Amino acid sequence: MLDGDSFYDKAFSRNLGLISKQEQEQLRNSRVAIPGMGGMGGVHAATLARTGIGRFTIADFDAFDVHNINRQFGAFESTVGMDKAQVMRKMILDINPSADVTLINEAVGHNNLEAFLDGVDVVVDALDVFAIQARRLIFNRAREMGIPVISVGPVGFSAVSFVFSPTGMGFDEFTGVQDGMSEKEMAMRFIAAIAAQGPHLKYMKLGGVDAGTGAAPSVGIACQIGAGVAALEIVCMLLGRRAPKYVPWITQFDPYARTYKSRYRRGGAKNLMHRLRLKVLQRMMPAMRS
Repeated sequence: MLDGDSFYDKAFSRNLGLISKQEQEQLRNSRVAIPGMGGMGGVHAATLARTGIGRFTIADFDAFDVHNINRQFGAFESTVGMDKAQVMRKMILDINPSADVTLINEAVGHNNLEAFLDGVDVVVDALDVFAIQARRLIFNRAREMGIPVISVGPVGFSAVSFVFSPTGMGFDEFTGVQDGMSEKEMAMRFIAAIAAQGPHLKYMKLGGVDAGTGAAPSVGIACQIGAGVAALEIVCMLLGRRAPKYVPWITQFDPYARTYKSRYRRGGAKNLMHRLRLKVLQRMMPAMRS
C-alpha cells in the first residue's frame, strides 16, 4: 500500500513533460473553491483533481435527481437522492486520497462566505445560470480579497469562458447587473453577457429558457469541454505560464461550429453592439422578458 506522497507522485507521473515535478507540487499545494457541484461544478472538481490540484473548497445544498444524469458528473442511478457535495468529495478523495477537501453543505451566502474563500487561490464559478445574487456576492468578495474568478458557461455545444481579475473590470460592469433589478432582469443580463453572440445562436433553440422554472437547454458534452478549458486556464494561472485574457475579453470554443474565438467587448455591458444583441436575445427568450 502506497503512502500519500508516493501515491500522489505515481498517480500524476504521466503529467511530466507537460507539468514539471516542481510545478506539480505547486498545484498540489493550491486551493480552488467551487460553488456548486452540478453540471459544471462536478466535472470541474474531477478534472482539477485528475490534474493534481490538492486542495478544494466545495459547496452545494442540493441532492442529485434523475434529470441531472445527462450532464452532472456525480449523477448516477446509485446517487439519486444523495448530497451532491458529499458525493463529489468522495470522488475527489478516490482520485487523490491525500487531497484536502473542505465541504460546505449549503448554499454560499453571507454567513459562510469568508469560510468559503479562506486560503483560496482561485474561484471557479459553477453556480446555476440563474443564481445571480450568489454569484455577485462571491465575485465581489473575491475581488476585495485579491482572488481571481474563472467562469465557464456551457452554451449549446460550446463553452464560453471569461476570467475576472481582482484589479480589472468587475462583474456588474461586465454584465450590466445593478441593484434594484428583478431576479429575471439580472439573469437576462448575465445570459446576454455570455450568450448574446456566437455560433450557437444558429443551432440552439432558446425559446424554453425560463428563470421561473429554471429551464435551460444543456448537455454534458458542453460541460466536459468547459471543464477542460477552465482547468487549463487555472493551471496556467497558478503556474504563471501565461497571463489570462481578463474580461472584457470573452472566449468561446464551439467544436460543433468548428470555431474558437476570443472577442474584446470594450466597455462591457455598455458596449453599443452588446446592448443591441441584448434586445435581440430578449426576443428569442420570451419567458425572460421583464
